[in-house]
Amino acid sequence: MDELQKKFGIRTDAVTGSYSIELRLLLQDEEAKRFLDEYNVVIRGEDRAVAAVFCAGWLSKIALALQYAISVWQIAPDFSIPYMTLHWTTNNHKTSYFIEMSHWQAVLAPENEVDRRDWLESVMERFYFATARPLLESLSAASGLHTQQLWGQWPTRFYREHQTWLEEQHNNEAIKNRLHEDYRFLREELDPEAAFARKKNPFAVKIRPLPPLIDPDYRPPMKTACCLYYRTEGSDYCYTCPRLNEQQREVKRKEYIAMLQENTHSCS
Repeated sequence: MDELQKKFGIRTDAVTGSYSIELRLLLQDEEAKRFLDEYNVVIRGEDRAVAAVFCAGWLSKIALALQYAISVWQIAPDFSIPYMTLHWTTNNHKTSYFIEMSHWQAVLAPENEVDRRDWLESVMERFYFATARPLLESLSAASGLHTQQLWGQWPTRFYREHQTWLEEQHNNEAIKNRLHEDYRFLREELDPEAAFARKKNPFAVKIRPLPPLIDPDYRPPMKTACCLYYRTEGSDYCYTCPRLNEQQREVKRKEYIAMLQENTHSCS
């Protein structure tokens, strides 16, 4: 659990001094609207749509935790909605998020490859259909934002984390192979109707790398959907925002590089 807490903010102990909501309450329209209104104050957003996108982005950590546990540890934790409570704390305008698990249970993957493939399909379909889909659809209904924009917060996050996990496991070929194959299965083989109740798998999108900022060896991926950060107080579009055209993105890139260089000089 220590690694799940460090990487994904998932823990089994209570979070003291925090705001919280049981995730099952987000399935109730009035509770979801109340939560989005309260959360919107914290992030200083324009409306519920901003809060819904931010919340959807953070909820992706549960899905990432499942993906990581499946590939690295060969287990499938039970992330059922009734077992989870969302907590958030604020300190100097910085917000931290945690998921408290009231019940912890995990199923070990089969050793046989054919059985493991069936197990993987069952685990992913159950999680996305019974946990992820209801939460995102409820946020969509409460905010008036299309579910496509909420699902769209996840693919780029998965891509970035997948690259990080591969680097962490650079000496373990077996885990690296599982990371590759399980990520490919999520994107290419998972039945969109059975898992997402959608005609298209939201992870089956092309990730587009953008020109580097400071590190010439790292090309940040363009987001697959706008995170609405520009609609929070005093904020602007991200460099990786899909709404920018190429001219706007180049201006943003130069501004970001100049800001980083200025901060580096001021600290030297």
